[in-house]
Amino acid sequence: MRTTQLFAAAVLVLSGLVAASQTPAQGFYMGVSVGQSDFDDSNAIPDLITSGSVDGSDTGFKIFGGYQFNQYFGLDLAWVDLGKAGYSGRFGAANVTGGTVDASGLNFSAVGTLPLGSNFALFGKIGFFVWESDASDLTGGLPFSGTADGSDVSYGIGASLNFTRNFGIRVEWERFKAVGDIDLLSIGVVFRF
Repeated sequence: MRTTQLFAAAVLVLSGLVAASQTPAQGFYMGVSVGQSDFDDSNAIPDLITSGSVDGSDTGFKIFGGYQFNQYFGLDLAWVDLGKAGYSGRFGAANVTGGTVDASGLNFSAVGTLPLGSNFALFGKIGFFVWESDASDLTGGLPFSGTADGSDVSYGIGASLNFTRNFGIRVEWERFKAVGDIDLLSIGVVFRF
C-alpha cells in the first residue's frame, strides 16, 4: 500500500511541474533509474526456508534504452538489478541464518504511451524478463548456495515529464516475475537522441 501511495504522490508532483516544451514523437532514448525493490516472501519460502522471516526491501536500479516509434508506442530494453532480500528461519529441522537472495536480468518491453500535453505522459508496459537469482546462507551451520534462472512476464505503469526535447525524468512501478513477484518503484532520467 505504501508503494502505491508513493507512486500516486510522485505522479501528482510530476503533473504539477508540467512546463511548455516539445515532446519528441520518435527516436532513440536511454537512461538510468534507481528506487526501492520489494521481494515477495515466496522468493525464500518454501524453497530456501520452510518457516521464518524475509526482509524483502532493498535498493534496485536499471539501465535502459529503447526506440519510440511514435508518440503512442515504443520498445524498451533494460538491464535490471533488483537488489537482495534477506531471510532466516528453519529449513525442516535445521536452523538457517544469514540468508540472501538476489535477482537481476534483461527486460524487453512494449511501451504504450498516453500524452497528456506537450511534455507530460502516462505509460504502461508489458514485457519479458530473462532473470537469474542467486541464494546463499548457513543451513545447520553449513554453507549453502544455489542459482536459479528463467524467463517470465513483466509489467508496469509510469509517468514521464520532459524538460527539453532531449532530457526528462520518469517515475514508474514495475513487477517482475523471477522466482516470485518482485516490485520496483523507481525514478530516473531519460536522454533522447
